[in-house]
Amino acid sequence: MGDTILMTAALSELNRIFPQAQIHVSVPEAWISLLEGFPGVTKLWPITWHSDKAARTKAATRLAFQLRKEKYDIVCSFHSSPVAAMVALSTGAKTRSIHFHSFKSKNTHSTVVVPGKGVIKPVVERDLDTVRALGVEVPEGIMPKIYLKESERAFAAEEFASWQLKRPILGIALGASRPTKIWPIHRFAEVAKSWVKDTGGSVLVIAGPGEEQLTEDFFRSIPTEESMRTAVQIMRPCAVRTLAQRISALDVLVGNDSGPRHLASALDVPTVTLFGPEHPLEWHPYPQDKHPMLFIEPLACRTGSAPGSPPWCALNECVAEAHQCMTRTSVEDVLSQCLRLKREFVRT
Repeated sequence: MGDTILMTAALSELNRIFPQAQIHVSVPEAWISLLEGFPGVTKLWPITWHSDKAARTKAATRLAFQLRKEKYDIVCSFHSSPVAAMVALSTGAKTRSIHFHSFKSKNTHSTVVVPGKGVIKPVVERDLDTVRALGVEVPEGIMPKIYLKESERAFAAEEFASWQLKRPILGIALGASRPTKIWPIHRFAEVAKSWVKDTGGSVLVIAGPGEEQLTEDFFRSIPTEESMRTAVQIMRPCAVRTLAQRISALDVLVGNDSGPRHLASALDVPTVTLFGPEHPLEWHPYPQDKHPMLFIEPLACRTGSAPGSPPWCALNECVAEAHQCMTRTSVEDVLSQCLRLKREFVRT
């Protein structure tokens, strides 16, 4: 989800630079609905990801044949892989901007030179470099954006009212791509309780498929009285477009480095992001006043990065270092940022 959302900054620039162009976009089927209604995008091509190599190759070949029929003038491949680069080549487009984000990998099958190769920068800027390679002027600092209809936003607000969620509403996204990127769940619960008491508002807990245990752990730390259980509710897994609608109706979102916080930022919802094993340089391009991030540095235990790259740790479980990259961020640190965003950005 995060890669798809970050790519929208480049899509915005392509639409600005080529306003008369038809823009087709191919992304994994799970996230493709996020691009519905995006300015300039005239067709969406869903990709079905297969873990089996043979099935993945067959699906890529089928997609390549379909795309070749469109007779594109330009193809841009963001955050490319060997399979994606081959599909881009197979389209037959004479101009191909293909960017392997890896510092060491060559931009295979690209007909243009992508600037900034090997330079450590936010992922969104690497995507924008793919557009800059076309010989056009692209300013720095373009932010991702997801577009919703006003009716979609209104429906989510009506849902919240029917669930008896009082404003201001804090969203809490519990999950992440691996366990070491998750802040202790009982601390999220402490933030939720304090938010309800300090603001008189509500909390909506966001959990994706397979994160049921996280929500169970969370609610063990929430008082059982009816008033608190009404104020703190869980949103079950839903379609990604529905998730976007509901996130758009939040006042603030706090969570780990994960897809929902990218989605909130792209919907102009203030966010607080907790980083742990991975440095935020590449994955947090957002302005700090409205989207603060919390990150403990320096820590000598982040040893997994390549020379010259930001500090990084690949562990799925941390025992020797007691997960200090996340546990050293306190409830008070997180809550204070959430309350500041409420004061400065939330309309009463």
